[in-house]
Amino acid sequence: MAVYSWSRHRTKHFGSVAVPLAHIELQSSDNSFLAFAVQIDSGAVVSLLRRSVADLLGIDLESGRQVGLSSVGGAQTKAYVHELVTRFSPDMVLTIPYAIADTERVPNLLGRLGVFDELQVDFDASVRETKIAPPWLNEKEHRLWTFMLDTCEHVEQRWDQLKLGEPARKATCQLYGKASRLYVAAAGLVKLGRPHEAPILIRALFEVAAQFEYLMQNPEVRGQQFVDYSHVSLYHQAMEMVRDPKGFVGRTVAASPLRGKGEPWRKKNYERVRGQFAKGKKGREWENWYCMTTRDLAGKIGWENEYNMWYRGFSKWVHSDPSQTRHLVYRGPSVFYFCDHYLARMLLRIAKVGKIVLTAEQYEGLTKLSEEFV
Repeated sequence: MAVYSWSRHRTKHFGSVAVPLAHIELQSSDNSFLAFAVQIDSGAVVSLLRRSVADLLGIDLESGRQVGLSSVGGAQTKAYVHELVTRFSPDMVLTIPYAIADTERVPNLLGRLGVFDELQVDFDASVRETKIAPPWLNEKEHRLWTFMLDTCEHVEQRWDQLKLGEPARKATCQLYGKASRLYVAAAGLVKLGRPHEAPILIRALFEVAAQFEYLMQNPEVRGQQFVDYSHVSLYHQAMEMVRDPKGFVGRTVAASPLRGKGEPWRKKNYERVRGQFAKGKKGREWENWYCMTTRDLAGKIGWENEYNMWYRGFSKWVHSDPSQTRHLVYRGPSVFYFCDHYLARMLLRIAKVGKIVLTAEQYEGLTKLSEEFV
């Protein structure tokens, strides 16, 4: 990835404005590389260079294909197109078409052709910089990403067709919603060039997929259990905040005028359901709605091998185990292999148990993805 800070230029009518620049290197006729600063212009079809650049690179200007370039005001500039090897960083080198003008009265611009259609260009106004990186998806990954998004949309548009009771429907919606958000978050890390930070998201996706599989094995009973446990979680969460209100959130909740109405309601619902989540003789509740450890849950649904391989391994990363603090767990596209696998399992389960019809292509694609790590 190449990162370029914006530069401030003074204009005649608008004062000082931020201008996104890129510091690139162009290959000369003797195969050496010369550095140039170019303005990044997403409105320019092709990159543009002044005539002097051809002289510096040792290029015969008029040997290129002649074109006429029009400015905003309609003026024509004669230029010649040359394919130039361009280096953005040591590992990011492309051959890009440039229109080299026969005049010095033009800016050096980096346009769209050969750049925006080949690289990922991110204008970040928050930190006043532009990031240029290789595409975060190759063609195969792009097809898979599009397939998953289209299939998710297909299922989501048919929520009202789910053949499930209300508690099961609510649990299905919430667990699937969590999984889809984790999926997109993992994609965001890959796009930012940080795939090695994804284990925490993949571990969470494994766990939500395991819970979902457990739910789908008896959706009506376990859906009610899922909904009931929310009262236990919300009660304890609220009590912890008002019991020791040192932080802003705790002080706000403790002083809220709604507390007098909300607290009795939470306690009433908590007392109503707490008995089914009791753990041992001391009356403490389980810390999850399925009333077992994650490992026992994985064994219950037949995912124990996957738990041992992925969940335990990624837990070491999450908890900064000495074996994981200095090395990347994995790199690159494998993020999607994990995420696609577990989201595909959930989508198949929704379609099967909820009676949502998939197309033949969707069913075959999801089946293939769901079996990849089995």
